[in-house]
Amino acid sequence: MPQRNLNPNLVISYHSMRQSIGWLGLSLPFLLLVGNYIINEYNLLNNDTFVMTQCNVYTADTSFKSSISHYYYTTVGGLFTGVLSAVALFMFSYRGYPQRDEEIVPSDSFMTNLAGICALGVAIFPTSSYNCLSDNVRTFISSETMGYVHYMFAGFFFITLSLISIFNFRRTAKVEDFGKMPSHNFYKYCGIVMLVCISLILIYSVWLENDYPELDSYNITFILETFALIAFGLSWLKKGRIDSN
Repeated sequence: MPQRNLNPNLVISYHSMRQSIGWLGLSLPFLLLVGNYIINEYNLLNNDTFVMTQCNVYTADTSFKSSISHYYYTTVGGLFTGVLSAVALFMFSYRGYPQRDEEIVPSDSFMTNLAGICALGVAIFPTSSYNCLSDNVRTFISSETMGYVHYMFAGFFFITLSLISIFNFRRTAKVEDFGKMPSHNFYKYCGIVMLVCISLILIYSVWLENDYPELDSYNITFILETFALIAFGLSWLKKGRIDSN
């Protein structure tokens, strides 16, 4: 982002926005896993201090879900949708570099707006599940149709984030300096990690999941999504770092 003649406080706020996006993405899988584990381990939703247990029956399921999206149906579903909504709002507020005549890649704001739309789509349209998910005070029965919509938004979300890291984050004030800064390789590798993770999730979901059901116990999708989110978070944290000088 060009920063000439900008109020230093505005520059700091802009870096803070990038870091906020990074921390939200980086922490999401761990917040969901730990939060759901604490609620299940201590049986909090069968404690009349927190819930009118005579009205609802809550049976804790495994805290380690097959994918991050499955936490939508759990006791931390509000955290899942809340973090994604916050990421979307930050994305909508982001501006960055415009698209210049010599460039093919769209402007930073176009790409982040697209990522924001996809993040909201992931939050609004829940993933599907073969089973009835009951480890909440509410029982959900997922929809296969909504699941396909969710997969589409989730796929485009990660693809857009990877493209932002590979192309948009490597822009500079001078077009000819694209990819030449010391930090640019880091952004490129983060984007590649995201693309590799999404490709492996696709391969697993389409060709391996049904033929090798024993792999389900390894939570492969969750692990790959976590690596992708770590790469996403680190990329934005790096972009949001303010040099001491």
